[in-house]
Amino acid sequence: MSEEIPDSNDSDTSRYQETYHDDLLYLQSSDFPGMQLVSVKLNGSNFQKWSRAVKIALKTKTKIGFIDGSCTKPALTSPLHNQWIRCDNMVVSWLLNSMINELAEAFLYVNSARQLWEELTERFGQSNGPLLYQLEKELSELYQENDYVAVYYTKMKKLWDELEDLSGVPVCVCNPN
Repeated sequence: MSEEIPDSNDSDTSRYQETYHDDLLYLQSSDFPGMQLVSVKLNGSNFQKWSRAVKIALKTKTKIGFIDGSCTKPALTSPLHNQWIRCDNMVVSWLLNSMINELAEAFLYVNSARQLWEELTERFGQSNGPLLYQLEKELSELYQENDYVAVYYTKMKKLWDELEDLSGVPVCVCNPN
């Protein structure tokens, strides 16, 4: 027997939507371990674009907390513990499926989605210097040529957005005192 969605005139509608939309441990019937979370696969050199796509996808599924640490593992005695394990394993599966096979195999033995995300960020997210250089070089070499203004602007805006995303990386500033 399937649960019926209340009519929009029903007073239970808002309660149903609240429960459905805000439950971090809710898995939809379309969620499965082999699901393709994002269209681009992590290959090692595209971490910035890949991680942005993954974050967007996980936010839409209310699962971003599994990688950013905000959805913490309940105590072993909690009735939510097993459901949290299921959701965390699902996120790990989605992340592994969004990588090329050689990378996925290297991260197969992680213990949680958070640990996987931290390891990926440490390994691939730290080398922003060369990427910044590459983006700035592409931007300086971009010419309109025969493109329509809208096409040229779109190419330029894409590079600006990537640069802005990278500039959000914190820089260490030492206290001279």
